[in-house]
Amino acid sequence: MKFTINKEIFTKALLNTTKIIQPKSINAALVNIKMVLDANGLNLTGSNGGDISISQTIPLYSGDQEIIRDVRPGGVLVNAQILTNIARSIDGAELTFELMDDSLAKIANEKSVFKLNSIRVEEYPEIDFSKSGTRVEIPTKDFIDSVNEVSFAALTKESRPILTAVNFCGSNGCLTMTATDGARLAEKKLSVVLDQVFSINIPSKSLMECVKSITNEQKIVLYISEKKVIFELKDTLISSRLVAGEYPNTKNIIPKQFNYFLEVNANEFLTAMNRTSLLSVERENVVKVTMNSQRVEISSKSQQVGSAVESLNVFKFTGERLEISFNSELVSAAIKALKSEDVLISFIGEMKPFTVTNKNDSNIIQLITPVRTY
Repeated sequence: MKFTINKEIFTKALLNTTKIIQPKSINAALVNIKMVLDANGLNLTGSNGGDISISQTIPLYSGDQEIIRDVRPGGVLVNAQILTNIARSIDGAELTFELMDDSLAKIANEKSVFKLNSIRVEEYPEIDFSKSGTRVEIPTKDFIDSVNEVSFAALTKESRPILTAVNFCGSNGCLTMTATDGARLAEKKLSVVLDQVFSINIPSKSLMECVKSITNEQKIVLYISEKKVIFELKDTLISSRLVAGEYPNTKNIIPKQFNYFLEVNANEFLTAMNRTSLLSVERENVVKVTMNSQRVEISSKSQQVGSAVESLNVFKFTGERLEISFNSELVSAAIKALKSEDVLISFIGEMKPFTVTNKNDSNIIQLITPVRTY
């Protein structure tokens, strides 16, 4: 196996495929990157051995640009982290990779020579990148926006594995993405072409890694099967396991009717919450909002430290007087995910879940559970 390759393109591909590889793994082969060179180009494969695997192909040519030359086909496994560090640091526009024998690989250019221990490519575990199952095509921007608007609400701890996933539910031309950690919920609806009904649970971490791999693709295609989902990008395939189990039924959680409505400038509301929550040391980031048609105040109180109150300058409140307390971090994350200049916060009552929305986009809803204060 031998090739000379454009260093910048090779480095970017290495960074994309090796970012998920764990430096320590139960399977020793998985600390390596798998490289296979054939007539289609150089294929790089990396895996964390559990949730996610990435396969990217660097073609021999891109238009009129020759990316890989002096090709001698073959395959090998080399340490992912070390190879990536070499590619990033070595000088020059190109580098040459050559497999000397079954256990030694050479990476070199005009100035530098590195020799790395290598492993036979057959030692790498088989990874299924087959594009089978239900096919769903999503415009890239819609996919990125939806993942960013929803995935942050998933649980980060493994105490309830099903809640570490984002539920993808497809039916009647609508794809609904839902995430919840028990204290908050985020839901986004997209119009897509569907020929089957499905409900799957994709790890939130896998979705975020997929977003990081997207470059200039016009679309992303999902292939959904029983135990895995394949994300197809231009030159990259990402395989993620699915989280088994039935996702909590959230259809009836989001209220249909509200009694109070608060419209605020997102930036002013975020800033006020951040300042007043500085004193909420006894309970995690809990603030209280007191609202009527004349005044909206955000406050926090601590027996140990003191109290803080801040009034909003720009707001519109509809309803009777209302006081409600909540975790300011949860509300801040919801507002930031909306990326809207103004937000609408809708309430039922003091201890009922409330929604944070962009009134110009009904397809995304953030739901927050309030906190009881005494």
